[in-house]
Amino acid sequence: MRLVGQGFKGLVVAPWQTLACVVSLGVAACLIVLSASAGSLTMSMLGRASRAARILVYLKDDVESERIREMIGDISRRPDVASVEYISREEDRTQNADILPEGLVDALPREAIPGQHGLIVIFRDDAGRTSELDGLSSFLEAIEGVDIVAGPPVGSAALRSLAGAVGFVRVTMAVMAAVLLFGTLFFVVGTLTRTMESRREEMAILRLFGATGAYLKAPLYIQACVQGVAGLSGGVLMGLAIISSTNAYLLSELSVGTALPSWPAMSLAAAIPGGIAVGLAGAIIASSRRLP
Repeated sequence: MRLVGQGFKGLVVAPWQTLACVVSLGVAACLIVLSASAGSLTMSMLGRASRAARILVYLKDDVESERIREMIGDISRRPDVASVEYISREEDRTQNADILPEGLVDALPREAIPGQHGLIVIFRDDAGRTSELDGLSSFLEAIEGVDIVAGPPVGSAALRSLAGAVGFVRVTMAVMAAVLLFGTLFFVVGTLTRTMESRREEMAILRLFGATGAYLKAPLYIQACVQGVAGLSGGVLMGLAIISSTNAYLLSELSVGTALPSWPAMSLAAAIPGGIAVGLAGAIIASSRRLP
């Protein structure tokens, strides 16, 4: 119990430095939670864009029903294709009429609106790479009976841009998390160094009475772990509160149904071992030279 008391006592040796350490760890944890939530939302949006991406394949007028069924079977067997749907001339004409100005549609005879039968090829969720999209387009163009492959594929431009943005966000998140945690580690080291300076005479006396290095280091390890757990746990709670407030604002003020995801239990559970790991790393660095 004395060692635990000494560990907690070390927190008030340099109170402002301890506070700066805990706040810095909290900000780092908060940003990591927000970054993870934003990254998860971005991946979800990428999945939706992938499901929405499709290629329109217009067929020649003389292609018969039996040949169309064969084409659907050949295309469906590709691993990057989720499904293939047939669209009749009338269905295509109706879709074209929907995108024309209403006044123009009313003024034109029904037969004047273009319509051509074809196939709608829908990608799988994970078929978002540029090479896969281009490969599928080339495959469709080579099929006998195909008239036009509408390109670029519907939704693919947005899909490619979003995929590039996701890659950039991933790298940025990793770099930001590493820099934040590395920087806050020095706050932990600085706080522990101040504690050792204030207890220098006490530790010298204890050494004369046979105190081991492990006995002298134990309060520092306890102090570091408390700082780490308090900082990361507080940051996680702050991040979760920001996510909750943001979702409430998006729903009530902007009527946005898409919410930032959060994982309260898992985040808090990860903050405890994470805080202990950061604290122990700082304690090892701080005590390695002064208390060999």
